[in-house]
Amino acid sequence: MSFFKKLFGSKETKKSQQGTKDKNRLETYKNIPWMTDLRLENIAICLDAGFKPASSLPTAFERELRPTVEIAQRLNAIKALVLWLMIPEENLESDKVLTFIHKNNLNNFMDEEEKEILNTSRDDEQARNAIGWKFENAWPLAWYFGYKEPDIMGEMMSGEQMQEILMEYTCPINESIEEWVKHQEILSEKYLLQKEDLFYCLHNAVRSAQLGRETVPKGFDPMGNGGVIHERRHSLTWMLSKNISWEDTDLST
Repeated sequence: MSFFKKLFGSKETKKSQQGTKDKNRLETYKNIPWMTDLRLENIAICLDAGFKPASSLPTAFERELRPTVEIAQRLNAIKALVLWLMIPEENLESDKVLTFIHKNNLNNFMDEEEKEILNTSRDDEQARNAIGWKFENAWPLAWYFGYKEPDIMGEMMSGEQMQEILMEYTCPINESIEEWVKHQEILSEKYLLQKEDLFYCLHNAVRSAQLGRETVPKGFDPMGNGGVIHERRHSLTWMLSKNISWEDTDLST
């Protein structure tokens, strides 16, 4: 073994030691009285990716799936906001966007800040810069209608991904959302519950990291990447919070 390997240890040794630590940590979760198989599976995913959720997290929640049309309305409310800010008036008339919103009651699926966007200029640069976080909300909602699984490592969505969602996984702007959802294949509630619980665990690790603890992977930015996890978790939990508004979704960890 070289001098440097003796001094610092080889990558293989460090990886083996980390694997042993993760196994030991997982064993502590198994001994928790309220632990479930679902949570253990998600903890294993977290540890494998470098996230360390607290062992004290509860596993029982009041979760009830919202109607499919409401999930579609929230997704398409985000679509309307993106179209408003990102497509020039000469390419898409304001009246068409506003008619789409009114016809499908999308105002009821926007928070107050989002509604205010519709009162701003369509080329408002500040609003455009802020709309990127709505992309992260959109990903889990689009996943429910067949888009690929939300990534767990906190990388922000690309413009190309959002374009793909808008074109292939949302209602056309001249159609009714209630009619559109009738022809969509949707995710099973089982998979939604699993993914929401996973992001609950990830969100807990992120919150701990924001307080200075070493609970996220090396190179993971607790604020930037953590914000992505927060936004994706918001959509997942909201989908399972029937009769709860977007603003009142419980995002505690």
